[in-house]
Amino acid sequence: MSLSFHINFNGQCEEAFSFYAEHLGGKIGTMLRVNDSPVAALSEAHGETIVHANICIDGVDLAGADVDASVYEKPKGFYVLLGVDSEVNVHTYFEALQREGHVVLAPQRTFWSPCYAIVTDRFSVPWKINYGA
Repeated sequence: MSLSFHINFNGQCEEAFSFYAEHLGGKIGTMLRVNDSPVAALSEAHGETIVHANICIDGVDLAGADVDASVYEKPKGFYVLLGVDSEVNVHTYFEALQREGHVVLAPQRTFWSPCYAIVTDRFSVPWKINYGA
């Protein structure tokens, strides 16, 4: 058995996964476009959207796809928790994820962690970055 996350994107799946590969050290496994699948493309633009993608970040798989703008909803009710091995890494990942995103909590000491941060990235994906426990 395995456990993973699947995130819907508003036409930015490929851009988001490329960003995560570059800034979080992820490795993209699949990047399947509608045009390369059995799904019928509704338009030229729709054919270029991602019907399924996956990326592995430090042994954890994330999956994603682009959904039609009329049904897209920003992720809510969860955070992707990124556990790191140093305060420096909290700051490094936070700096990358906060660019054009929304800072909820800048890196700081908490009662459970020497360095913890919360940010929603420019793709509307919410992240918590934790060093320690």
